[in-house]
Amino acid sequence: MTVLCGFGMPGVMSSWGFAALHAVAREVFGDYAIISADTIGDLRHFVQKREKKHALLLSQFPEARLSELIMRMNVPFLLFLENPVDAVSYLARSSDQQDLALVRAVSASLACLEPFATAPAALVMRRNDARGMGGIDWLLQRIDQHYGIGLTRNQMTSALQHIGLAVSGEARPLAPPRLEEAAAAIIAGYMPPLGNGADLDPSLREAAEKVLLPLELGRPEMQARTVSWPAWTFFSGDRPGDYLIGETIDLTGGARCLVYGPYFHLPAGHWDVRLLFDVEQDCYGQIFSIEVHSSDLLATRRVCPQGVGSFEAVIPVEIVEPRTAIEVRVLMDGGAIEGRLSRWSADWRRAA
Repeated sequence: MTVLCGFGMPGVMSSWGFAALHAVAREVFGDYAIISADTIGDLRHFVQKREKKHALLLSQFPEARLSELIMRMNVPFLLFLENPVDAVSYLARSSDQQDLALVRAVSASLACLEPFATAPAALVMRRNDARGMGGIDWLLQRIDQHYGIGLTRNQMTSALQHIGLAVSGEARPLAPPRLEEAAAAIIAGYMPPLGNGADLDPSLREAAEKVLLPLELGRPEMQARTVSWPAWTFFSGDRPGDYLIGETIDLTGGARCLVYGPYFHLPAGHWDVRLLFDVEQDCYGQIFSIEVHSSDLLATRRVCPQGVGSFEAVIPVEIVEPRTAIEVRVLMDGGAIEGRLSRWSADWRRAA
């Protein structure tokens, strides 16, 4: 049984790359199965059935155990990447929506794929690098060589016609196009790489830049930056489902959850989250509980601000399963007759 593995974040590069893997599989295997596997259970289910001899394993959100298995097996695989802001733009166009769910999806993929970025068995194909190289025939040759397949010339030509190679009036192939030209021909919602989110709503662009750019894979200079989760990406505990958009949190009332969310993702590992807020009106020794949740409670800290001004709490957190979104909750432990909080935010840095 032969399985070709390909992984990639949502975007133009993975859309073209997965199409290229299908084109190769058609030429080499003829009949093959598609394993859309994000978990060990998905893969185990296919192996137990074994209905076909050959398969493509494709995933954008592999769980940690699946990533560990692929790297332990040391089988060659492909990793398709691009600028995270371009990825959000692609999702916005292809889904016809502009919502924070798009940033959450890209954050989940980046978090899940991070272990692959430096794996020896990976062939990393980054959009901004690939578009400056040769035509798609050169890219397909790299894929062929990485898997050690040995496509014939006819197989190569046939595969290329499925991923952007045009044919003349006499049914003869024209010169192979470059990646962007080929992608524009076969991918719905295509747009040239801009990297600036010019087509996005300003608030969505801000979230993409602050939440995603520091997670960009294969860019150590970016990953040293702080991952910032702006206040408006969190939800109001007093009005569940409503974002905290430019508001002050009135503490008057009983004990309750004040803030929760924002359900973004982070790669596995040790992190420090720095939570900042302003006390605009003294809350007289009120105690706040800050909790960080994933599938389980990851960390908690109790804070008792004294007076008014800016306050912060730094909490160490270990992320184990990047597929699970992260929720930060700020709870008021007791009732209050006055007091206000504002300028809430959360900044994440990788622990030393």
